[in-house]
Amino acid sequence: MHIQYHSETGTQLVPTLQSVAVESAVEGLLVLSTPEETIASTPFETALAELEVPVIGGVFPEVVHQGDSTEQGAVVAGLSTRPTVTVVPGLSDPHSSHSEQFDSGSSTEADETAFVFVDAHATEIESFIDELFRSWGVERNVLGGGAGTLDEESQPCLFTRDGVVSDSALVATVDLASSIGVKHGWQYADGPFRVTDSEGPRLRTLDDEPAYDVYRRVVEANGETEVTVDNFFEVAKSFPFGISQLNAEKIVRDPFKVHDDGSLTCFGDVPEGEFISVLQGEPDSLVDAARGARKNAISDQAEAEAVVFFDCISRALYLQSAFDSELAAVDETSEPVIGALTIGEIANDREGHLDYFNKTAVVGALMER
Repeated sequence: MHIQYHSETGTQLVPTLQSVAVESAVEGLLVLSTPEETIASTPFETALAELEVPVIGGVFPEVVHQGDSTEQGAVVAGLSTRPTVTVVPGLSDPHSSHSEQFDSGSSTEADETAFVFVDAHATEIESFIDELFRSWGVERNVLGGGAGTLDEESQPCLFTRDGVVSDSALVATVDLASSIGVKHGWQYADGPFRVTDSEGPRLRTLDDEPAYDVYRRVVEANGETEVTVDNFFEVAKSFPFGISQLNAEKIVRDPFKVHDDGSLTCFGDVPEGEFISVLQGEPDSLVDAARGARKNAISDQAEAEAVVFFDCISRALYLQSAFDSELAAVDETSEPVIGALTIGEIANDREGHLDYFNKTAVVGALMER
């Protein structure tokens, strides 16, 4: 895989895109970029349309290259097989259905892997993921994540040949074999509690109590930290929720906002009727989980063309300086490692679940033919 890193993004990135696109054996571009003002500008979008090969990717809080993460720059990877790309608009429309697009135009029989990126601030991500799973089942591996910034609004963040789009999903299937590892390492703190009132990502009550009251009580008992509305985002980095699953790790949900009625908003849906626990973590357990995800993804029987790492930005915010150890745990391989710090991760785990995760490490190994 031909890979280049450029310290500039937006229109300054165009010469790098063009040079990689014309390399021999490059059939498509995977572009992972940090935010920049000119990304949604006409000159940049025109350059995307004029590329000789399809482009997929998006804007993320940070990108990963050669064992390091950075808040400035872009990684451009030349794919050895041509991606079949479908753009799914209207990802906040609760009445839209997208399954026909998956069935008819988004893949070929030979495609074994799909990159899936979504606008992290769209409101119907879980419905979209459910439709994707119903259409595809376990026929191919899926990896990707939520694009955008940590600002609480949707912005153009997904790269297509038709421009940089928002409130959408980007699905790109490729004829490459792959193996995926998914682990988070967060540990039980208290619960489970039944979700007695919720709507999408807004969690109103747990066991018929305001969700904030239950959450604050648990955190203060386990973290020796007073929880207030003002410090909630900072505290919540260390205490996510976990949705129970059969025969699999809990699906992590990241609470980030308190409302006046005592409800909480999370990145990702928290379905009514589910049982959730409050989780906590230690740096060592998170780093070990990332190492385990890499081990699950790397096969002894096949050489990888590259390793793609999608890790949650909130893991980096929680780990701080220890995040270097997490990056090193994934980079324990001779294959090039590229990726992004996402706002939610998309993957199918080793138990066959396809989900939208939070605070989770996703490692994908793309295999050579």
